[in-house]
Amino acid sequence: MVSNAAGNIAERYRLIRGFYGGAVSLEALLIMASLSTVIIYLYSADVLLSSTVFIAFLGSTALLNRVVAFSLGRKCPSYTSRRLDSLSVVETGVVFAGVVVSAFLRWFSLAAAVAVLAASAATSVFLSYSVRRAIGYRIHPFLAALLSTPPMLLNLLTLQAFLGNWAKALQISFTSFLVGVVSLEIVRHLIDLSKPIQGIRPFRLLQAFLASLLSGYSRELEEMMMRLGNEDRVGCELFVLRRVGKPSVALVVSDIHPGPFRAVGSSMFPAILANKLAEKGFHPLVLKGLSSHEKNLANIELSEKVAEKIAEEAKWLEKNGTYFSEARGPWRTNFDGVSSLTLNIADKDMVILTLNPQPMEDLPPEVLPPNHAGRKIVVDSHNSFSDNLKNLDNATIEKIRTFLSNFSEQKPAFLSKMRVGYARTVPSDIGPSDGIGAGGVSCIVFEVDGVRTSLVLADANNAMPWVRGVLQQVARENGCVDTELCTTDTHMVNAVSLGGRGYHPLGEAISTERLKTLFDELHKRAASDLSDAEAAHKSVTIENVKVFSDFLDVVSQAVSFGVRAYRVAALAAPLLSIGLATLLL
Repeated sequence: MVSNAAGNIAERYRLIRGFYGGAVSLEALLIMASLSTVIIYLYSADVLLSSTVFIAFLGSTALLNRVVAFSLGRKCPSYTSRRLDSLSVVETGVVFAGVVVSAFLRWFSLAAAVAVLAASAATSVFLSYSVRRAIGYRIHPFLAALLSTPPMLLNLLTLQAFLGNWAKALQISFTSFLVGVVSLEIVRHLIDLSKPIQGIRPFRLLQAFLASLLSGYSRELEEMMMRLGNEDRVGCELFVLRRVGKPSVALVVSDIHPGPFRAVGSSMFPAILANKLAEKGFHPLVLKGLSSHEKNLANIELSEKVAEKIAEEAKWLEKNGTYFSEARGPWRTNFDGVSSLTLNIADKDMVILTLNPQPMEDLPPEVLPPNHAGRKIVVDSHNSFSDNLKNLDNATIEKIRTFLSNFSEQKPAFLSKMRVGYARTVPSDIGPSDGIGAGGVSCIVFEVDGVRTSLVLADANNAMPWVRGVLQQVARENGCVDTELCTTDTHMVNAVSLGGRGYHPLGEAISTERLKTLFDELHKRAASDLSDAEAAHKSVTIENVKVFSDFLDVVSQAVSFGVRAYRVAALAAPLLSIGLATLLL
């Protein structure tokens, strides 16, 4: 049974929203402060009250945010003035909208105007307190609530202009403030009690996630991952291509999933392993095997340890392996939308699968047929992205399983000497924000019986479908009869921006011409690096490694329940505030 939990959780990431900070936020706050001042003056004709509104508006937002960032920034790095300014725009924007609507309603009904003000204040406090609590790692709830009082203050001054009664204005505005705060705490308590995740409170897990996402503090999140994870075995298929007069190439097909995001868990594992192999004198190539988020490592320290172990095994294999100096030429198989490029290395068949141009996501181990032979090593090319696909459905998995069972055995009959060339680059002008991780882009060219085939690997999370076509054109121009594009599925490029998808697949943020140039340079360098080669293989298994395993299903349920509960509370808070304001009026 293939779990869709990771995809469901990732889909909720779209609910996280960023907002323009800096000068844009300050300009918005200044405009709202000025307009609010004008509205209050038109109703009250009180210069002092109107001036107080302007000063209070800016003092409780822009000025307060800088004081908070300076005094609490070390304790809570997520509390930056830029981020708090953005939050102020949202919270005061809700109140300002209430002021504008209530100013119109005031001509017809005082009760309606007060109700709108109460609802906007409760909504604003609910939203702002939610954010301050969630990103306020190590911040006491009372302090987070205190910092969420600006909407109440602005609401108070507007009510005074309408009512001319400070006591009643204070009662209504403070009640709206309490409704906003208490509503969030009720929701948080309900989620924590009803959906605990193996003894960990979901809200605490959310705080740890946001601390990692916003400020890079991942220690507590990874400690939770260690508590939640299960011990399992991880492994890889390791090939060493020993070349005459050139550095050996270490080619790894790993079942470790490089997630969940940025530098957390095993997100950087492909780049870490590539660097470990390079330190030991190898040219590295780290391909994606059959895995999904259940095989994320619990923390980055484990990634370092596992990578070091594999690199040591590669060094041992280089010296002590059983080598094959001949290979069958690579061959392509296509059937029913599934395509494979198969490389014969060290008497093993490496089957590189793609569904391109149809979309594809993680290929799980379930795609393997029951009679899967040990000589066949399956690689997930992960090279055809679509926003409309989160997980492979059962029909697609069955189609791939059928393909592997029946249509990938057509192979050349003769063995010939093998030559291998390699090139790798980490572009200085392309980085994680463009979709390329620290591992850069590599190219390996195989020449068997005078026929060349290339494989290009990008340290990226999937690729736009057209990128493969660009590569095929470049490969043909460089004398290769076939090629395949692979990505490592690195998640170090994930969550580099708030909201939406949070990352760019290869090609979405990089121009076609830049990719053509990159692929062309790599092919030329790899071709000039060709040398006679012999290959050895070893299966590497590492026991008792903490991985995410099946707790993602529980997290997915908690996230879904939490989102529903939060939406209900967001609707209930203003309605309750309206009712209480009506009673107090």
